[in-house]
Amino acid sequence: MSCNATLTPTPEQLNHEIRMFLTARRGRTLTSAERDVYERLRAEWLAAGRRARYVTAPRPARPSACGARTVSE
Repeated sequence: MSCNATLTPTPEQLNHEIRMFLTARRGRTLTSAERDVYERLRAEWLAAGRRARYVTAPRPARPSACGARTVSE
């Protein structure tokens, strides 16, 4: 098992990523592949916003396989 935890990006991080993506393409129409990337980022941003709204209290930490403390699911 890998010791690299998969971190879920926050709405703010995704918003920044979307802005950087669109800024790099300013002044022209997105290609279909770029549009797909934008729509995926936007869907992730919306989902992250929903998750952030429904988090009411931090969960207790538990040890991971690597010995670091992680948030329980």
